[in-house]
Amino acid sequence: MFGRKKNASEPVYDVTQKIKKTWWGGTKLVPTTKSEQRKMKAEILKRNPKAVFFDSKAKKEKELEWIDRVEEFDAFMND
Repeated sequence: MFGRKKNASEPVYDVTQKIKKTWWGGTKLVPTTKSEQRKMKAEILKRNPKAVFFDSKAKKEKELEWIDRVEEFDAFMND
């Protein structure tokens, strides 16, 4: 209860989308441009220098990750 704080991992900030107001007072998520992503990263890094980001480059790598898994499986089956 009164022990030391545990080291929690840093939160992952998603800068690929931003919140935008709609005409009817609601909100929605819209994609951000690369320049907006750079500005958001700079602002977050000022507040938290150890922050982790999920940007368009990381998103593209994650979408192509399945290719690596297929190649690993193919190599495994060929041996």
